[in-house]
Amino acid sequence: MSPRQLYRLAAIAAVAGGGARIFSAFPLLPDPIALEWLYAAIDALLLFGLIGVYLKRAARLGYLGLASFAVAAAALSFIGGPDADPFGFSTYEEGAAALAIAMVALSLAWVRGGERPLWAPLCWFASVVAAGVLAMLPAPLPDHGFAAAGVLFGAGFVLAGWDLWTRA
Repeated sequence: MSPRQLYRLAAIAAVAGGGARIFSAFPLLPDPIALEWLYAAIDALLLFGLIGVYLKRAARLGYLGLASFAVAAAALSFIGGPDADPFGFSTYEEGAAALAIAMVALSLAWVRGGERPLWAPLCWFASVVAAGVLAMLPAPLPDHGFAAAGVLFGAGFVLAGWDLWTRA
């Protein structure tokens, strides 16, 4: 398989995973088992998409980009799975926080490296800001922070995947 084909598959995964993450931000799927399968698929798609997005830009993202990619990949694998707390803390919550921080750092590396377009990293950065800002506002706005963050996070992957597709 050629690198172009692998980048194209990673682009499809990023767009599909981002789109599914946007879909999952809304309470449209009432079956908890189906929702767990959707989350597992999202995590796998985002991981493959992230690999392609990072590798296409690795030379310009520097050490911050590499560290961010490594933490994001580990975090995606950490949150993918059952919601049990085998270590005495919520693996999902800790993994999601690590993923958010890693994607902000990747966004900073993207901007510092002069990468374009800026829409994907702006969405990833805005997802963290939206969750934090909405949490501080009066009710009912804090209830929408997770959904807004999910939509922005997913949109970042859709945009990064689309850019990867056009570059491949």
